[in-house]
Amino acid sequence: MEFSRDRLTWVAYGLLAWFAYLQAAPGLIVGHLRDEFGLSYSTGGLHVAAFAAGALVAGLASGPIERAVGRRALFWGSAALMALGAVGLVAGRAAQATIGSLFVMGIAGGLLLVTIQALLADHHGERRAVALTEANVAASVAYVVLIGALSLAAAAGAGWRAAVLASLAVPALAWWFNRRLAIATPARQATADGRRRLPAAFWVAATMLFCTTAVEWCITAWGASFVEDAANVSADAAVSVMVGYFGGVVAGRVAGSGLARRHSVHRLLALALVISAVGFAILWSSASSLQALLGLALLGVGIGNLFPLGLSVTVALAPDQAQQASGKAVFMTSFAVLLAPLTVGTLADATSLTAALAVVPVALACAATGLTIVTRTARREAVRPL
Repeated sequence: MEFSRDRLTWVAYGLLAWFAYLQAAPGLIVGHLRDEFGLSYSTGGLHVAAFAAGALVAGLASGPIERAVGRRALFWGSAALMALGAVGLVAGRAAQATIGSLFVMGIAGGLLLVTIQALLADHHGERRAVALTEANVAASVAYVVLIGALSLAAAAGAGWRAAVLASLAVPALAWWFNRRLAIATPARQATADGRRRLPAAFWVAATMLFCTTAVEWCITAWGASFVEDAANVSADAAVSVMVGYFGGVVAGRVAGSGLARRHSVHRLLALALVISAVGFAILWSSASSLQALLGLALLGVGIGNLFPLGLSVTVALAPDQAQQASGKAVFMTSFAVLLAPLTVGTLADATSLTAALAVVPVALACAATGLTIVTRTARREAVRPL
């Protein structure tokens, strides 16, 4: 069956890219907020944590809400609520206001993310993997667009708020030109899937996924602040250097999606962990913008593949319980997004940001250990006699 990108697919890609743009924004603007409001590292970390906490709430509430109002209303309603939260972030003039706005954005964005993923999976059926992979690349491209928008806004003297507000044109235009587009909730058959226990190896893989997501969000949330301190540059210059990281994520995901068709996912994930470790070593020891840029680019290539490959390995361990396994995996990654940046911020207040980022190699080592256990388990299952 040929894969077809119809209007509904493109709308979903566009809204997911917009979600990714705003999801990545807190980690890049937290340096500006710390300067404006005189915030500590831990309070700065609360901005990223608030978005993640909202997404956790959304993960629990999305099912009942969809059943109550339908997928179409949830799709456009969550986009509208996320836009409203973004306006609150821009208008906020105190940490309480910006953190609260990001919590609202997290709830709305989480609802939008769950809806888009379900929409693409249901709409494309057996070709859902292609749609979800392309959506992931679209999200990565949005990260690079965000860097460009923030750099352009800074050069024009408009500030980061202009870059956030400009993005609101995406959902507004998407709704205006597609407001009559059919977005139906498919009929679903009840299953006993949720009453079955997931295998032990799944939980090892889910813990590995937690660790890799923690690594990703430590860099996303604190990479710009680290560059600002290590290279002794301005917040705007540090954000510009982060283009290396987000560009690496795009390149890594595009390359990884092609390689995954010909090579073992386990081996590719191991390679991604190695590349991430090398990139972090270069970044961690950097004293110039150029070295930081190189480290961030390598980190992006490695980290860009950790989530999609890790999710593939994790869900494959429970092939007959895909919905249950996916739900647990999303919960673990959301928890990592909530915990990791806040932990680094708290440790940075007690020591330094450089010392606090030692969390990254520890998490990579734990992920590598988990991958080793899962790979050996998979090999034993493969040779077990029927």
